[in-house]
Amino acid sequence: MYFTKNTILTFALATLAVAAPGSSPMATELEARAPIPNFKVGWGQELQNHDQANHWVVWVEGESACPAAIELARLVDSPCGQSFNLKGQQLSLADCSGNEPRSVHGSDGSRVLSCASNGKNGRKITCHGSQHDIVQHGYCQ
Repeated sequence: MYFTKNTILTFALATLAVAAPGSSPMATELEARAPIPNFKVGWGQELQNHDQANHWVVWVEGESACPAAIELARLVDSPCGQSFNLKGQQLSLADCSGNEPRSVHGSDGSRVLSCASNGKNGRKITCHGSQHDIVQHGYCQ
């Protein structure tokens, strides 16, 4: 079989166009995925907040939870699906078993962290002044 130089060049250019970065659905999916946080997310319950009800809260694990904790929902409600922003990243607790999250999802819904008690369940964080104490349930990493 004989191909002209023009036919070979056309085939080569077409192949490169198809294989170009970002042109395949898989490459686009990977590029669009939410970034994985470079920090851990602590989670637990804040005791007796402004409405005299306990609330689910999150914070950057390893940093002070007082007053940096972000209130998600009343303790009687699930913390999962509640969106929050830590260090400029839009996240949400997810995959709850009861009210205990098993993961953190990024803004695109992809799983970016795994959650467990990690030896922190029941750890009391004492806050001072007008801040309410927090009982940690675990963290996500």
